[in-house]
Amino acid sequence: MQKLPRSVSSYHATFPLNRSSGLPDLAPESVEYRGYFQIEAHPSHSVIYRPGDPADRVYILRKGRVRLVRTGPTGTRSVTGILRPGDLFGELLRPEGTVLDEFAIAAGETEVWSIDNHSFQQLLESRPHLALDVIRALEERNRAMRRRLLGLTFKEVPARLADTLLVLADTHGDPCPHGGEYDLRGITQQDLADLVGASRSFVSTLINEMKRDGLLGNVGRILCIRDVRGLRERAAFEK
Repeated sequence: MQKLPRSVSSYHATFPLNRSSGLPDLAPESVEYRGYFQIEAHPSHSVIYRPGDPADRVYILRKGRVRLVRTGPTGTRSVTGILRPGDLFGELLRPEGTVLDEFAIAAGETEVWSIDNHSFQQLLESRPHLALDVIRALEERNRAMRRRLLGLTFKEVPARLADTLLVLADTHGDPCPHGGEYDLRGITQQDLADLVGASRSFVSTLINEMKRDGLLGNVGRILCIRDVRGLRERAAFEK
């Protein structure tokens, strides 16, 4: 297996998180947090953390995109999540000695802020509204996991794919300048296959069918969602 590169640039800084970016609010005038956050620039395809690393930090994606990847017993890799700026990740406030069991890999140039668990706990204790922000973030993650589990349980692959495309349009989509509704930049067919629990070849066949039906399109390698309403109708189908 090819070894993935580690990030090449890291530094410590004081940097205010703000609500305009979707991140928890840590106003510098009300909380002394100088030196708490480590800010790292990660080049594309570099590893932010890997299985076996200590679960002793909380991570916040500030810029770019991150893929969460798990490796199976045979070495096969599967994307379990694609993060957007503002997302918390890592293992939050786990018992001492816990280790991570997934890869976090930069998808393009990214900036990640991290804080050790002890310092993060101090901030939560001193700022109750920050604790509420974190609870909301965790609840959003739980809702996404429940939605995915229900899809795997009650929907066939075409409906799961339509549902996943709608979620990605909401979280990662850009306004489409060429007649569609949303562009999904940087989302691969392998990402979609991993997220819906199907083979890449089957997902490719379904995407081609959706293109023929006018639900999807593409400009170069960019997948375009052309008909959100039609995708919602397809996503509603259950077994």
